Amino acid sequence: MLTKNLFVFPNTVNRKTEVETIELNIENKVLKFYHNGRPCIIDTEVLKDGSSTVILNNGITDNTYVLYNFREMLQVLDMLPSEFLTNLSQRCFMQIDKSGGEVFIKVFLLKGMNELSSDTNDFSCFAHYTLDYIHELDWRYSWTVKEVKAVLKNGFLTVRFNTTISDFWKTQVFISHAGQSQLVKKGFNSVVFKYIPTENIYFGAENCRYTGRAIDVVRLIRG
Repeated sequence: MLTKNLFVFPNTVNRKTEVETIELNIENKVLKFYHNGRPCIIDTEVLKDGSSTVILNNGITDNTYVLYNFREMLQVLDMLPSEFLTNLSQRCFMQIDKSGGEVFIKVFLLKGMNELSSDTNDFSCFAHYTLDYIHELDWRYSWTVKEVKAVLKNGFLTVRFNTTISDFWKTQVFISHAGQSQLVKKGFNSVVFKYIPTENIYFGAENCRYTGRAIDVVRLIRG
């Protein structure tokens, strides 16, 4: 069921007009999202495990579209999600993360909307959250890294940390530094990299470079 891990954020996205509308219909494993009556269709069965897909509205062209490689795009642009939306004049209506064949869905409603409109589902009984809860919700459905410490000796960087990985998240998590990646396991981890002073540490997919999961190595070494 696609609604198993679906969460609604009311009164969130700035409106362009007072009559602007969004709606979500769910048919089996297909999401049919409508912005001002125009559809964006996502078949969740074809989404790749570990992927993050978003439905965006371009503030310049007013085109509403599906971006299937959102996390990869953030890496290329070296931006956080908030920076991407602000700097590129994009509004985000929905985000779908997939892992282990299941999806985790966040829907962001227009300002003034408290309930998600639908012809197929009653979303009033689903969990509704404010934006200040989004990070805690994301961690519940992915993974977190805590107590990160590092020691630099003879050109090698030893990094120690604790990882909590949710039951939902089945995709492998890696720690990467300067083209070197090692698999992260639940609980305590200790990894060693050949140190490259111009590069930070990143968590996520193998050899990823996502700013949102980066750690400043120089600051880490200094403690």
